Formats: sequence, structure tokens, C-alpha cells
Amino acid sequence: MRKGLNRSMRAMLHLTRACAIVFAAAVLISLLGCKDGTRLLSTDDEIQLGREAGDDFEQQYGRDRDQRRNTLMQRIASRIEPAAEPPDYPYDFRVLADDAVNAVAFPGGRIYFFKGIFDALNYDEDQLAWVAGHEATHVRRQHASRRLEKALGYELLIQLVFGKDSTGEIAGLVAGLVLQDYGRDNEFEADRMGLQHAYAAGYDPTAALAVLQKFSEIQGKDPSDVEILFMTHPGNTDRSDAVKTYLRKQNWSGQYFHP
Repeated sequence: MRKGLNRSMRAMLHLTRACAIVFAAAVLISLLGCKDGTRLLSTDDEIQLGREAGDDFEQQYGRDRDQRRNTLMQRIASRIEPAAEPPDYPYDFRVLADDAVNAVAFPGGRIYFFKGIFDALNYDEDQLAWVAGHEATHVRRQHASRRLEKALGYELLIQLVFGKDSTGEIAGLVAGLVLQDYGRDNEFEADRMGLQHAYAAGYDPTAALAVLQKFSEIQGKDPSDVEILFMTHPGNTDRSDAVKTYLRKQNWSGQYFHP
């Protein structure tokens, strides 16, 4: 009887200790998960999760097989990739068979352009190149993976502590998170570095203004001042103003802007 009781007590203590570790670490993750230097995901983890989530994403939307769009996409990628200087990430640009005017970046280098963005931007290579540079920045600066660490830290810890293989479930959540807006700081940084990447790749960086103007037309209006207070994604007018400020600072001019 005593032996059985001791075994039960040891099991209870072990479970209590494990739960305490999970709880404490989850609290720390929620506080520190997105700060520089505090990482849960290794580079290999990012690449694996990004690929698995991307594969699921492709099944949902389908790969676009149009030769014109794919040829243009790969031509842009061949110039943007070296300009973006990926930190150990294998950039992989793909086109989805969906009419949405959008592009998304997954952790680890997978980047998708919806086919609708080609039509919306009239297949303009300079404009599409800035979008590619913008999305590459999300990968390079680990915007998506840091959001994942904060949002999924608890689940990743459960997997670590209890050995539960939940990679497939996590990958499913990745796709949902990358479709959400990034924070304002992330978006402004991606806009700015997208200009750098486009310029370094030999494209007209001022084309960013044409893209933002098109986004404003599609949205119909900019958010009101009240709406901006309660959103994380900056309005297109704010983004355009920030782009113009940076272009002036660099003294870059082009088809859409002259400092």
C-alpha cells in the first residue's frame, strides 16, 4: 500500500513540476517571445514549418500554372533574392491560382503571390519587384517567425516538455497567422527595406507609390483616424508618406516620384 502510494505521489509531483514549468515558460514566452535574442525556433524549424504550412496553403488555393506569370515571378525573384541577402533562408517565390490582390511570406523563405496582384498591377515588373522586396523583408527580419513564437509558444513548449508531435497542427496555424496584418513597425520596415531591395536589384523603387495607390483604390478609402488607433496595420497614406520621406533621404527618383 505504501509502495503504491509513493508511486502515486511521485507521479503527482512529476506532473505538478511539469505543469509549473510549462506555465512559467509560457508566461516568459508571452513577455519575451518577440524580443531580439529570445528565440524558440531555430532556422531549420522555421524552414520546416514554413514549408509544411506552405504545402497546406497551396492545397487550399492551388498553384498557378500560367507561363507568363510564373516566368515574370521567377525573373523578379532572381534579382530580388541576392539583393535581399537572406540569412540562411532559401527564398522560394510561387504564384497561387487565386484572384486575391495579395502576397504573403511564410517563415523560412516561402513567398506566395496571388495571381490577382499581377492583374491589379498591370504586370508592371517594377511594382511587383517592390512587393517581392517587401515580402522578402518579412522573411529576412523574421517578422512571421517571431509572431509565431509569441502566438504558438505554449504549444511548442507542450511539444518540447511532453514529446507531443504537434508539428502538423502548428503548421496549420501558421497559414492563418501569415494572412493577418503585421504590426505597424514591421510593415514600415518591410516597406523601407523593400525599397532598398528593389533599388539594389536595379528596379525603380518609386514604383512602391504606385502599388500603395492601387491598394488605396481597391480598399476604397483609407481608415479613419479613429480606426487607425485600433489597428496594427498602417494606412496607405501613412505608408506613402513614409516611402516619400525615405526616397527623399536617399535622393532616389523615378517614374513615380522626384524629390
